[in-house]
Amino acid sequence: MTIRGRFAVQVAAGSVVLAVAVAGAVVLWPTPAAPTHEQISEQIKVSAQAHLDTSLLDGRKAQLAILNLGQTPSDELCQGLWDRKTSAEQHAMDPSAWMVGCRDAPSP
Repeated sequence: MTIRGRFAVQVAAGSVVLAVAVAGAVVLWPTPAAPTHEQISEQIKVSAQAHLDTSLLDGRKAQLAILNLGQTPSDELCQGLWDRKTSAEQHAMDPSAWMVGCRDAPSP
């Protein structure tokens, strides 16, 4: 075998060894653990509660605006304020939680 042939065989063998090492590292590389069903469920509950809390708080702000005008919050006044919100604002909130925040007196 010529020197070129031996060199080509050595390069090919080295390439195969390197490819096997890289493939092994990729397969054996630790991956982050996937979240469990319970963790995902808890994240959904927390997100939903935050959505409701934000809607209620925004409704309370509307109630304060009504009270500052010297009026009593009612279904009609609150509905009027709700209707003035943009569709994006309405979509970002829970309508029933917002109406409770606007219309009903805060509980102690």
